[in-house]
Amino acid sequence: MKIEKIVERIVYSDSTFTKRVLFSEEKVLNFVLNMRSGQEIPPHQHEDSDLILHVMAGGAELTVDGKIQDIVAGDVIYCEGHETFSLKNNTGVDMSCFVVLAPRPGLKIYADEIGNQ
Repeated sequence: MKIEKIVERIVYSDSTFTKRVLFSEEKVLNFVLNMRSGQEIPPHQHEDSDLILHVMAGGAELTVDGKIQDIVAGDVIYCEGHETFSLKNNTGVDMSCFVVLAPRPGLKIYADEIGNQ
């Protein structure tokens, strides 16, 4: 068993969104994604890994395969790995999400932390 504190992974940067890994295991990868207002994640896919995103605070504009949807705290989103996904915090407040990718993506870049350390 492993226990991590999400609150310790809620870290914002004025220069870029941040990603703080909680668990990077053989079968699953999860992390906390933090975005200031105006920051965005460009369109991308997640190989053969499905994504579950739980908005813990704030909100954003989510685009999946060209379909735009506003998401807010409390929403949980499921996307298949082949779907093209992007996210833009256009709300005026900070946003944090708990993200799970399963099965764990093969490329190391998915497990790399992003933002000021």
